[in-house]
Amino acid sequence: MKTKTWQIKDVAEQLQIHPQTLYYYERIGLLPTPQRTPAGYRQFTEMDIERLQFIQRAKALGFRLKEIRQLLELREQRTLTCWAVYEQLQQKIAAIEVQMLELQALKQELESLLQECHSRLGSVTMDQACTLLEESAAAS
Repeated sequence: MKTKTWQIKDVAEQLQIHPQTLYYYERIGLLPTPQRTPAGYRQFTEMDIERLQFIQRAKALGFRLKEIRQLLELREQRTLTCWAVYEQLQQKIAAIEVQMLELQALKQELESLLQECHSRLGSVTMDQACTLLEESAAAS
């Protein structure tokens, strides 16, 4: 019995991925080189589609391609245990918490600049150049 395969345009449409993304994943090793037809067209299997769905889910959870590659390697070696996933999720949450702190600090800095900008609006003309950003860069 012959295994069902799909061409790149079918996979891209089914998963709502740009075909170039599939070429890229193949090039960087996230996706194994698919079999080809005698005419040279790539043939994707159900396993390829499951792998792509795994990649999509991991990306939706904020994992970077490097992290996804590590998860895929564990998955292929059948060592993607609950404990390994738990550790990966802990690391991802810790990284998100750092990002949130950095974004909060950035937000506070922008709010401060916005207040300073607002206080200057009454004393400048509409076409006067604003030097606020240069001043704040020199102060930091």
